Amino acid sequence: MKNVKVNSDRVSEYSYTGGSAQPVLPAGSERALVSLGRVLVISVFVFVVLFLAQLALDHFRNPGRFPIRSVVVEGVYQFADQGEMRDRVMTQASRGFFNLDIDNIQRKVEELPWVKNAYVRRVWPDSISVHVEEHNPVARWGDRALVTDNFKLFIPPQLAGSPDPELSQMVGGLPTLHSPERRHVALLKLLNETRSMLDEVEAPLEGMVEDERRSLTLYLKNDVKVVIGHREVHKRIKRFTEIFRSYVAPVYDDIAKVDMRYTNGFAMARKSAVSDNLRVQ
Repeated sequence: MKNVKVNSDRVSEYSYTGGSAQPVLPAGSERALVSLGRVLVISVFVFVVLFLAQLALDHFRNPGRFPIRSVVVEGVYQFADQGEMRDRVMTQASRGFFNLDIDNIQRKVEELPWVKNAYVRRVWPDSISVHVEEHNPVARWGDRALVTDNFKLFIPPQLAGSPDPELSQMVGGLPTLHSPERRHVALLKLLNETRSMLDEVEAPLEGMVEDERRSLTLYLKNDVKVVIGHREVHKRIKRFTEIFRSYVAPVYDDIAKVDMRYTNGFAMARKSAVSDNLRVQ
């Protein structure tokens, strides 16, 4: 009888330990489960962080926790009403330190007549700082308004109500501009050009006025009128500067009006009743 040799390695390949068979997941599926778990953990973490951040934000936005207690107004200003500036700021202060609308406060302050620019900022923990720049008026517009060096027309309350001695003294030395139309920009530019020309011949310009036809009249010291008209304005003003020293200045105290509307000359009206009016070609 032949002996049979059994290969133990092959037997071990088919060994069975009993019980039900356990499924084995592929390696890719295990990685997908791990990734999904990480996503869930990160999502929960982000949710918690956002929730805590919202709680903190609600805490800081509560007006009662961080009230505004003071308003500091800074800058060089002479006529701007500090009390009215504070009132406009404090109407927004009830919202609390972190809820302030800085841009809106700035607009409210800049709406005041004398305020040219306003710069508003928070000052921790309970203050608002307002830095103010005031308008610089360079001319009067009629009796109730002023024109600034940046061509803004505004009506200060001090001119509308009872006279302010300090303001009256300041505006009393300003030249007067006026036109039935809102032409303050054009007239101020013309004033700046004309004043430099008249200063060279020492003609004391005090203002200029346009009528409905835009006919221009210059006003000199002592109510001397210089009628320019509505045509060739710059040319006629230049011609007036050329004749001022020779014809106007020697009899200035007796001059009522100089008419420059003639093509090749001018006319002068004298104050003296016995003096004849002079027309020069």
